[in-house]
Amino acid sequence: MNIEYRVGPRLSVLRKLGLANLVNTERMDIAAAHEALVRRQAVPERIHTDGLIVDVPAGVYHPLPDSSSEFFVRNIKAMNPNLVDKTLEIGAGCGIISLYIAANWTSRTVATDISPVAVQATLDNARLNNLSLTAYQSDLFERIDEFGFDLIIFNTPLIDKKPENDIEKFSLCDPNGRITESYLRQARHHLSKDGLIIFSICNNSAYEVLDAVDLDYSIVGLELAYSGFWRAIVGARN
Repeated sequence: MNIEYRVGPRLSVLRKLGLANLVNTERMDIAAAHEALVRRQAVPERIHTDGLIVDVPAGVYHPLPDSSSEFFVRNIKAMNPNLVDKTLEIGAGCGIISLYIAANWTSRTVATDISPVAVQATLDNARLNNLSLTAYQSDLFERIDEFGFDLIIFNTPLIDKKPENDIEKFSLCDPNGRITESYLRQARHHLSKDGLIIFSICNNSAYEVLDAVDLDYSIVGLELAYSGFWRAIVGARN
């Protein structure tokens, strides 16, 4: 992946997050793993996870045990659901994160995705698991007219790479961090007073864009996936 990046801004962000002495700014060669993921997502799959049965259509992100979706769910399990009355998930995919919240919290749960196939999968999976949530199509916050969310979630596309197919476009790639930056600029306006935004970054994401959006950032979760490849869930508040 011939991607040019700037070490200085990336290091600045890692300092803000308290990670400068824990992880490096270098990108990793993950081409083989990335291509394998694209191939797997081209095939529909039924997944049993977190007490849920989830049908994942072809082209929608698969929440496998080592996926970033499961990374989010593991960290959400540690949150206090009594402090969250209303939750919004952007880019919900098959809905696994919102489904987990709907199954285990009393929070009003809203799930959106740019892909109509993903939205339908979320609704179908809610019915499959006898759960109640709201789901509809939206490009980020384009069709969201609600405010005052206590938690806004986005399992952000992680790879700073120009997408070469629809699978990469809708679930895997965020060239130059444009999606992440737009999410942060818009999400802040839909938060409750003490609300929290969460999203993901990794070695190969353009996380330097965080410097362009003035929010109070902190680390919610951090893990080493394989061979030095790290990923983190970042929290942000107004």
